Amino acid sequence: MKYFALALLFTFSFFGCQDDIQTSNPTLQGLQHGDFRWRSTSRSATVDALGQLTITGTDGYGTMTIMLPELTIGTYILGKDKAPTITFIEENTIYSTQNNGEEYPVYLSDGRVEIEEINAETKMLKGAFYFNSYDSTGTKYLNFSEGIFYNLSYRTEE
Repeated sequence: MKYFALALLFTFSFFGCQDDIQTSNPTLQGLQHGDFRWRSTSRSATVDALGQLTITGTDGYGTMTIMLPELTIGTYILGKDKAPTITFIEENTIYSTQNNGEEYPVYLSDGRVEIEEINAETKMLKGAFYFNSYDSTGTKYLNFSEGIFYNLSYRTEE
């Protein structure tokens, strides 16, 4: 009986706390301010005629847009005056990695998007991201960590 209880405890501990992204397949999600799991309920990805990738997702309250200069496996560094950009619109406030903070000491927007896999046959993407951003006044701050996009289908515009 003692071993059965231990096995049962182990099973619930191991499987009960997992946030299995396969149940949200496909997904675009991340930790907003480190404590709120933001998950898009609607998402899309498009490669335009110039080869630029745009990933958009919304949960009905906030909308995230990830813009990358190309669809290539690799790491894209975010920050003011850099081509890769993430914006997040929530309650009429637009946060962007193109905006820096204005308070002293000045805080800089930064982050990273990593495209880990591209399947050209099925047109699916997999990757990760994190970012720190500000509104246009530089006084409102937004942070996302542990961001992922998984089995996200993309389409190509001509």
